Amino acid sequence: MSLNVINELSSLTRGQTAKLVREGRVKKALTQRELSGLAGISLRSLQRIENAEVLPRFYTWRRLAEHIDLDLNCEYRSSLVSESIPSIPIKANLPRKWILSISSLAVIVLSFSAYVIQSPTFPETLFETLNMVLVGCVIYAAIIYRVWK
Repeated sequence: MSLNVINELSSLTRGQTAKLVREGRVKKALTQRELSGLAGISLRSLQRIENAEVLPRFYTWRRLAEHIDLDLNCEYRSSLVSESIPSIPIKANLPRKWILSISSLAVIVLSFSAYVIQSPTFPETLFETLNMVLVGCVIYAAIIYRVWK
């Protein structure tokens, strides 16, 4: 789904959402139980959406859209969305990722250095030093994986 479709979905009321989902389900000749099974959502969640009790989250919208051929570019667009919402461009958050990557490396290096400096007996051997470096690399790799995921 494009960002414009996401904006349009978020601007729908509960009643409009219920109508859109119900009509799409009926058009595909599916029961609520069948659609909930296909979409991987609970039957109760689908019932609450169709009864205009809740608004679905984006994940749920996406799952439902795959199975009821939801397309807001057709006749629903003009009848359901009364005013258009300006689209917000999605920017990659690269500066934040780089700052987190570099600062986490600095914190790890400084922490391990402080530990080595304050300890009179550690590391006694090259093996202990290499193990400490290995642990630092594993910690850094885990942080980098989470940041850049």
